[in-house]
Amino acid sequence: METVYVTTSLHASKSICEQGRKWAVAIHAFFIERGEQNIEQLLTAYHIEAILVFTVQGPEIRTFLGRHAFHLSMAELRIQHIRQGMPDHFLEALGAEGPVRLLDCTCGFGSDTIVASFGLPAGSDVHALEISPYMAAVTSWGLAHFVHKQADVTEAMRRIRLQHDDYRDYLQRTDIAPYDIIYFDPMFSRPIQSSPQFHPVRNLLEHEAMSDECLALALTKARRRVVIKGRSFRRLKMVYPRVKLYGGKYSRIGYAVLECEHG
Repeated sequence: METVYVTTSLHASKSICEQGRKWAVAIHAFFIERGEQNIEQLLTAYHIEAILVFTVQGPEIRTFLGRHAFHLSMAELRIQHIRQGMPDHFLEALGAEGPVRLLDCTCGFGSDTIVASFGLPAGSDVHALEISPYMAAVTSWGLAHFVHKQADVTEAMRRIRLQHDDYRDYLQRTDIAPYDIIYFDPMFSRPIQSSPQFHPVRNLLEHEAMSDECLALALTKARRRVVIKGRSFRRLKMVYPRVKLYGGKYSRIGYAVLECEHG
């Protein structure tokens, strides 16, 4: 298992240092005394490419390329649009007319997961997985502690259950309760250059393409459908001719929906 390191902001108060230590224990990480060292010195000294820094505002990921702290990202704008009655292609692809159990296999920043928790019918259960221990730690903290100006958004975040896990291993388990919908948002092999928020953490994220075997397994695990986010579904359409596609005419991103025949 990869060792994750936690430190505090420079000249942090005694209270923040204590909170940082407790948080490191809670996420099974190794706590480093910050002292007077800058982040680059810590990364070099411990031969690591990332470190979690606990601050007054909460934890953030620091790398040689920059920093990342929890934020709603595009979920903020999408929730505004949902309030205005505008369609959300992701929710359309999920197609839930009543409460469902959703598994988001690739949580990342948590934007899609938050939109799902906010927009799905009342009583839905949203569970998420994230393979990167750094991203899982920061996103989990945000879902549990970030307070939005709108109470229903905060409530949507609190309903999400996120765990650090590899979906390829998780879907193999036989002791998990069944999900109605399983969702995948695999990283693009060719990054979108207009997405600078990924730059500081791109090397920490999962880049391996979802395998045909994993998709086939997901189709046996989901009771209703499997949803995949992507830019091109040409190969998927060749293998699954009955796939349904959702997305705007001019959008670079779309959603492929595979219905489960046993559902």
